[in-house]
Amino acid sequence: MIQRLKLTLFTCFTIASVSIQANAQADAQLKLIDQFIQKNMANNHIPGLSIAIANKNQLIFSKSYGKDGNGKNIISSTPFAIASLSKAFTSMAVMQLVEAGKINLDSPVKTYIPSFSMADPLADKITVRQFLNQTSGLSDVVYPELSFKQQPASTANTIDNLKDVKLDTKPGEKFHYHNPNYHILARLVEVVSHEKFIDYLQKHIFAPLQMTHTASYHTTLEFQKHLAQGNIFVFGQPVKINEPNWFIEGSAGIVSTTSDLARWLRLYLNKGAYQEQRLLSEKGIETMFTPPANSSYGLGWFVDAQKNVSHSGVLWTYQAEQMILTKEGYAIVILFNSGINAFQDYHTFMQGVSNILTNQEPELPLMNDSIYELIMATFILLILLLTFMRFRNMRTWIAKHRLKPSWIVNSKIIIRLLPLVFLLLTPTLLTLLSHRVLSWERIFLMAPSVIIWLGIAALCNLLIVIVRVVNLRKRW
Repeated sequence: MIQRLKLTLFTCFTIASVSIQANAQADAQLKLIDQFIQKNMANNHIPGLSIAIANKNQLIFSKSYGKDGNGKNIISSTPFAIASLSKAFTSMAVMQLVEAGKINLDSPVKTYIPSFSMADPLADKITVRQFLNQTSGLSDVVYPELSFKQQPASTANTIDNLKDVKLDTKPGEKFHYHNPNYHILARLVEVVSHEKFIDYLQKHIFAPLQMTHTASYHTTLEFQKHLAQGNIFVFGQPVKINEPNWFIEGSAGIVSTTSDLARWLRLYLNKGAYQEQRLLSEKGIETMFTPPANSSYGLGWFVDAQKNVSHSGVLWTYQAEQMILTKEGYAIVILFNSGINAFQDYHTFMQGVSNILTNQEPELPLMNDSIYELIMATFILLILLLTFMRFRNMRTWIAKHRLKPSWIVNSKIIIRLLPLVFLLLTPTLLTLLSHRVLSWERIFLMAPSVIIWLGIAALCNLLIVIVRVVNLRKRW
């Protein structure tokens, strides 16, 4: 009896010790995450963010930093535009209808939306699954929705706008990240469910998950009525502005909070169930996390080699990141009230947090926003200084080149005009590099300092060319 009592006490002591050590390690991790975020925010002048980390049972870390566009402290219930994190909600809605027997993933969308037609006969064969994993063949090159002056008014309007569009590639052949794929899927949900897309999300996803601070909108103009202004960065400093007008239903239209999204992510950790409710089967969740052979994009989620799933959400004034560490059983969401910028690497926040949770060293990048912007400011000052010197030495240059062959003079003039050429070709070059077509407004908001630098360089060199050509003609 005494021996058994000793064994029991020893077992209890061992379990308690292990539990205390585990709790201490978890507390140390969370403290390190807090320190990492604060340091990375300071380095990159991030005005505000909110983070939540959950496991399958509970929320284990939640903290907010900075202020919103109205000057209020950000808290876990502060609303943020989550941008393309919305795609997973659209995918979930489609999958629910699949499991209800109302949609077949491998049937053509035209089966359910007879009005869907394009100038390419292959479009009639695009399946629901291909729209979900973004291998429909549509792309920004053939349907440049980010540069449209007149945005669609509805998902039905998106369908109508495609009538004269041809596919970029054959359906299923290649991955093209393209928001209208998910506009079409939102319309599919409406047609099949006989509910407005926004109402469907509220009834079948938001309400069961108790996402009381979450809503979906048609356009960025609509959500701005319910959301504080976000920020762009001008030479590294956050500047509040309104989000450019954009039709986003189905692709990027949800406004939510970290407290609500923690529940959303726990749904995935629990294989489609939340508390006593099941929103999707385990097989349905597995299908969402299964990309085709030629891609890493599942149904609204990116999937990496370790089977971790993630997605970023990008707007011009807001940014969002979410990740599920499948093996470790953690889900992370980070929401920012600042948007896409050429020198901001928001993924470093998610990478650092995930490293800490997997007992790896978080790495702060050697180059950050402040350093890049300082380099750009230096370039601008250098251009202005060199331009001043060129004008100061103009007479000497004219005298030196007056008798030189015209091809030498013309070559130097052409070189001087290269910054202007690069500036004018910026949209084309960006399209070639990213396969995304952007308007000039969106390009400027994404990289103000770069465009200002190119603009000053182009203007200064153009003035030098004009003055030199005029003076040379006088001499000749």
